Amino acid sequence: MRRLAQPFLAIPVLGIMFGLFARAADAQEPPAPDMAEEFFGTTQVVFDTLAASSSRAAENLATLIAYIPSFPSEIGHFFVRLHATGFNSWSLLFQSLFYLGIGVLAELVFRTVQSRIKLTKESDGHIGIGRRFGWFGANMVGLSIFACLGGWPLLMATQQDPVAQTVVITYLTAILAVRVFTICSRMVLAPFYPEMRIVHLDDAAARRLYWWVTGIAAFAGFSFVTASLFHSGAMEPKAVLIFVLASRSALALWVMLAFFANRPTIAQILRYGSEGRERGKGWSSFAGVWHLMASIYVTLSWFATSILLLLGRMEANKLAIFSFMTVMLAIAVCLMLDDWATRVDRRNDEQAQFPTIPSFAQFFARMGRAAVVIVTLLLLLRIWSGPWHGLVAARTVGGLVPALTQLLITTFIAYILWQLVLIGTERVLCRAAPRAGESETARQTRIATLLPLMRNSMLAGIAIIAGMIGLSAIGVDVVPLFAGAGVIGLAVGMGSQALVKDIVSGLFFLLDDAFRVGDYVDTGVAMGTIERAGIRSLQIRHHLGALHTVPFGEIQTIANHSRDWVIFKMDFRVPFDTDTHALRKKFKALGQTLLTDETFGHLFVEPLKSSGVVMMDDSAMIVRASFKSRPGEQFQLRRVVYEAVRKMFKEEGIDVAVREVRVRSSDGSAAGAGAQAAVEEAAQAALNTSKPR
Repeated sequence: MRRLAQPFLAIPVLGIMFGLFARAADAQEPPAPDMAEEFFGTTQVVFDTLAASSSRAAENLATLIAYIPSFPSEIGHFFVRLHATGFNSWSLLFQSLFYLGIGVLAELVFRTVQSRIKLTKESDGHIGIGRRFGWFGANMVGLSIFACLGGWPLLMATQQDPVAQTVVITYLTAILAVRVFTICSRMVLAPFYPEMRIVHLDDAAARRLYWWVTGIAAFAGFSFVTASLFHSGAMEPKAVLIFVLASRSALALWVMLAFFANRPTIAQILRYGSEGRERGKGWSSFAGVWHLMASIYVTLSWFATSILLLLGRMEANKLAIFSFMTVMLAIAVCLMLDDWATRVDRRNDEQAQFPTIPSFAQFFARMGRAAVVIVTLLLLLRIWSGPWHGLVAARTVGGLVPALTQLLITTFIAYILWQLVLIGTERVLCRAAPRAGESETARQTRIATLLPLMRNSMLAGIAIIAGMIGLSAIGVDVVPLFAGAGVIGLAVGMGSQALVKDIVSGLFFLLDDAFRVGDYVDTGVAMGTIERAGIRSLQIRHHLGALHTVPFGEIQTIANHSRDWVIFKMDFRVPFDTDTHALRKKFKALGQTLLTDETFGHLFVEPLKSSGVVMMDDSAMIVRASFKSRPGEQFQLRRVVYEAVRKMFKEEGIDVAVREVRVRSSDGSAAGAGAQAAVEEAAQAALNTSKPR
């Protein structure tokens, strides 16, 4: 979801700003006259502070660049000072290889025994969640064996040398942390056990991503603990800062290379669920641009962390890693919520009956994702507040922190109400929609007409109220806005009488149930099927394809051809010698036959019947037949009835009377020639009258 990813993109900047707001010193500043001035005035202070901090960071960077040639010698002096205390790096290396090797061998023996225990698969071929946790516990037991049989003896062997023991504790902690991270990664990616894989990836993609993640985690962990070791060993602060900035820059570059190298793999994780089901459009959109957003985030985080490090805030390196892990965890939780909603819908009988209906499981999943985003923002803002302590005045806390909190809470509540209205109305519309082979009822068409208007009105109300609360939170007085809106509304009402007439007329048309979406109507201005009923106009599709937009105010009368029933009349020309009484009985029998037809019989409201002779001309009698059907079905039934009547006439020997002109001539003289000309003229006239106009 692109909307889901956008808040994470702004986290570093928001974190820096909130840190400036939340950790202020007790500087004396004149009180602000109102909330708005305090809010925007404090924002100006924030940006001024950022500019000043950037200048100081640039000066410190120039000093570091000048110190770079001395960095190798400082590293050498650091180890010389360590050896002066009795520390022997080669002895510690051999001890570490020996004891840790014992731990590795013991863990391999345990894993060999463990590998003989086969995990029982479910009916669908995958491993259940209980067995997954059992696998995780077994791996943690193996790691504990490594720590107890390899790490603990190593600590005991170095307890006589405090420096060596500090080095062992530092790097052993990093090894264990990276090992725990790799176990969690294997639980998700399962590069060597496809049946345990949670994400929808093939073996090659899962293994490639696993090795990338493992390498980045190992480099990040060891560079972090090495910097901590340098700092605790009293190394020159400039040398420590050079090492931290260099390792931090290398890590950021490595992470961005991993983004682009594994772009299709992670896009597949975002686009498809664990069972290969395609996620929603938001996730698909996010999958197409995630690498760009992630690269921008890493770049902003690297830039902000570098400035803080140059300003002497060494804890920024730890906070940057923790914030990155927090964002990744938030995205993982959002994906898990989406998969949970899918599993619940799969067990729901209602989803099988209505596949397109949005479920309340999806609503709770969306609510959970929104809560995760809000909590992540608040957590990261809190994380980034520490390094900026003392840069702005404490007065900003009283104005900005409550405002930002109120904005976030308002956004969360507005989003929940928005989703509740959307899902609720979609459920009603899907339930009201006719199923295959069924025709729409009056209730269904009325719901399809009125509910979209009600939904749009409610969504507009939610957006307006949330906007007003947000403006009020940052100190904008909304009372003049309401007054101005009233004046503007009055001016619009006086100058746009046609618009008001359209809206009011449409309101009463809808209340009177004069039409519904899908009805075939004749407004006098246009004729066709109603496709959409808006606030001030109707969209009517003519049967030839033209789409008419008719304002409600221009409709004087409306003829609805789609209500209840319709009568269709047909005329037949028969000779004068036809027995009309018998013909009426034949039409009645034909009507009963058509009424029992399995394909078309249910479309009749009343069967076909004859009204007898309705007119006579000089050559035939006009017999009328009619039937009553559901609205819109008369054209389909017309073809069926005409074909049935034709067959009936053929079987009963009834001829259809044709138009004819009879001319008598007494001889073949000139009068006969004149009569022949008259015959030809009459025939031509008959042909002209029989042509459709």
